[in-house]
Amino acid sequence: MTFGEHLEELRKCLFRAIVGLAVGFVIGLFLGNHVVKLIQDPLEKALTKHYVKLSQNDVAKRLAGMATEGRQTAYSPDGAAEFIAAQQMLVDEYWISPREVLMQVPVGLRQIRERREESLERVAAIHAKLQQAAGEKRGEKLTEEERAFLLQLGPQFTAGHEANAAQDAATPSDSPALPNSPQLHAALDRLAPKDGETVVDGETCGVLAKALGSMESSLRRSLDHLNALIRSYDLTAEAAGKPLDGRVDNRELIHIFAWRPAKNDSRVRAKSLGAHEAFSIYIKASLLVGAILSAPWVFLQIWSFVAGGLYRHERKFVYTFLPFSLALFFAGAAMAFLYVFEPVLTFLFQFNEWMGIQLEPRISDWLSFVLILPLGFGIGFQLPLVMLFLERIGIFTVKDYLSQWKMAILVIFVVSAILTPPDPSSQLLMAVPLCLLYFGGILLCKFLPRNRSGFSDGTDGAASTL
Repeated sequence: MTFGEHLEELRKCLFRAIVGLAVGFVIGLFLGNHVVKLIQDPLEKALTKHYVKLSQNDVAKRLAGMATEGRQTAYSPDGAAEFIAAQQMLVDEYWISPREVLMQVPVGLRQIRERREESLERVAAIHAKLQQAAGEKRGEKLTEEERAFLLQLGPQFTAGHEANAAQDAATPSDSPALPNSPQLHAALDRLAPKDGETVVDGETCGVLAKALGSMESSLRRSLDHLNALIRSYDLTAEAAGKPLDGRVDNRELIHIFAWRPAKNDSRVRAKSLGAHEAFSIYIKASLLVGAILSAPWVFLQIWSFVAGGLYRHERKFVYTFLPFSLALFFAGAAMAFLYVFEPVLTFLFQFNEWMGIQLEPRISDWLSFVLILPLGFGIGFQLPLVMLFLERIGIFTVKDYLSQWKMAILVIFVVSAILTPPDPSSQLLMAVPLCLLYFGGILLCKFLPRNRSGFSDGTDGAASTL
């Protein structure tokens, strides 16, 4: 083929490859959202591991310091670290004032008492209304507010039915017995929203009156307990008194650890800092899917262009190498996903920790990282196949590969630095397998039979050349 014919063939192959990539991208648009969730998983795992380790170190140092100061601790540093690792917990430290707690708790209890008193008034009013209707065996018209209130109490009726019934059976009281569950469910069903007024019959009034009577008694007992608790806190707060100068005394503060699951921490989730970033991430994820789905077609076009410059007996290698090329590409991409992401992220997170820099990764940066590594590994893993191909067509020999192994390793490290993010861990994780693949390619060239393999068409010329 002439140089012009080679350029024309290259143009056709590139056009077909781009069309295949575009088709894969369109398919990827339907899968982009799922891919974004998939690629966030290793990042969230690495972040969780990072922050759990930080919590272990912080808690261990804090407990050791408290022990040195002679202060009593609830648990040992080793026990706390084991708990954090086993339960994947993060820890926050707080200092609280017992004096402030004693003053604020009664305030909250009084607010609870006010809400309970309001509920008791409404329950008592509706209870009296329904109880009178049930006693006279007549229906009763409920206002929209009363009907809505009873429906709101419905879950409390049904959830506490068995417990209240068991308590009434074990401890007789003056409160009416709670009706059985089927009766209560049927009565609540009759209160479902309808057009016009809500009128309930005498039987339904009786069932609801019994339920409200039990709730009224429970609310009265709860208010009695709240009043006793408030009086107790008031007396304790009065005994503690106020600081004479009105200032906070740090000697009175109590240290506590607050535990929370790592999965609920906002720091373990990737963040976007712009409204447009989510759309950009979706497009990039779809492009990644398109590149993977169209890889067989793109590789076919690449090898077809290579075949255009070969002799007839050499073109047979293209169709032999294509499936191996695809297998190596997917093996490299799989290695990046399964074995490279976590150690690379661990190294980067540890380096941030060593530098004392707060880590808040952006999802767009992470996605760019994800795009580079699998594609870089997939392309790099083509090395032994390219070596075998060049050896079979006579450009290089096994002796050349062996004599230039030092230069080859240098080139591998340089290429690995180009195909991976700018960190030594990812470069090493790519360069070391490629070095092994380089020597594996030499063994492949040396020991793979020629005449009895698919790399020869059986002609003398081919056999002598290859």
